[in-house]
Amino acid sequence: MTPRDVVVKYLSDVLGGARPESAEELLANDELEGRTNRLRNAFPDLEIETHVLLAEGDLVAAHLAGRGTHLGLYQGVPPTGRAWEARCTAVYRIKGARIAEAWVTWDTLSLMEQLGAVERVATVSA
Repeated sequence: MTPRDVVVKYLSDVLGGARPESAEELLANDELEGRTNRLRNAFPDLEIETHVLLAEGDLVAAHLAGRGTHLGLYQGVPPTGRAWEARCTAVYRIKGARIAEAWVTWDTLSLMEQLGAVERVATVSA
């Protein structure tokens, strides 16, 4: 399986919920499994849409859109039942057909606004 194939399978099977039990075979450590489980528990209906996927050697970069319903604890915010949609950029390092490292950046401000956890403050321009 190529590094690209590993990430495609992770995004559809694990994050997308098609086969969440695949996490054990696709993730190389407990930290990554924990991060994935926390996200899936907070948003059990999580959907992932891949906009860009680039692979170079053992690195795979992805630009994604995620959407779901807030039904579990997320970043200390109790479930609100609110729907959300946000963008994400991620870089995965693959080792031995498993994700060994992941650098993931969600548009957390937008996500938290949609959950009602934060309110955007108006800015003043000069």
